[in-house]
Amino acid sequence: MSVGSRVRQLFVRSSTAPVAAQQKHGQKTRPLALNVAQRTDVGMKRQHNEDSVAYIIPKDQQLLEQKGALFIVADGMGGHAAGEVASEIAVDSVCTLYYQDTDTDVPASLIRAIRYANATIYQRATENAQHSGMGTTCVVAVLRGDIAYIANVGDSRAYLVRHGQVRQISQDHSWVAEQVRMGQMTEEEAQMHSMRNIITRSLGPFPEVEVDVFVEQVEEGDALVLCSDGLCGMINDQELTSIVEQFGPQESVTRLVQYANAQGGIDNITAIVARVYRR
Repeated sequence: MSVGSRVRQLFVRSSTAPVAAQQKHGQKTRPLALNVAQRTDVGMKRQHNEDSVAYIIPKDQQLLEQKGALFIVADGMGGHAAGEVASEIAVDSVCTLYYQDTDTDVPASLIRAIRYANATIYQRATENAQHSGMGTTCVVAVLRGDIAYIANVGDSRAYLVRHGQVRQISQDHSWVAEQVRMGQMTEEEAQMHSMRNIITRSLGPFPEVEVDVFVEQVEEGDALVLCSDGLCGMINDQELTSIVEQFGPQESVTRLVQYANAQGGIDNITAIVARVYRR
């Protein structure tokens, strides 16, 4: 499958767009703006790309101020292209439901949208034997003003790159990650463990799902990176930071995919890079 063919065409997509203006000491400062790029690739070993990716920056200023800009990556799993179906449902459902929800409470809206996506995937899997057992990870970021809200299920990740340093915001729902959090395994051991690809939470297998939400304040110059494990499993923090800090988003996502493929490209590879600046 060609590079970029699994990118979902949803709502308004723009490579450079303003986000809501900030209030400071009772006055509006220059609005934050975004430079965004996304890329997905089948990798070197897989026959099909089961990842899905999208971002939405509403043109309507009121909607942008109320709901923010949204970024999402989903990594599907399941035979007979069922993973592709699951990840597409996740991306389409979350993007649609989040913006249809008039509640301006971002975490609440995100959780409802992701739970709806989960219920939809579960129902589809029970209705079609070919889709039985399908599921998907899901990591979503909403940037409203200078606050980023990150929601995730599974092991697709969200990172914040700032001043030459990178920090994972999301929390992996995987067996090895749980072992690391319990102090039973080091990060280095987890990266090499034979069970590193076993996830403990995903959308689809059960009618209900627990969603983790994290909140971060962003600054001018920050970059948000969302990716599937086909990227984060093939690149270390130093190399990811070096690429994102050195290049703009479009060149960054291209080089990140190239790097993962050069390391073997054992899975589908997907990345979004969103750079924050002031106009």
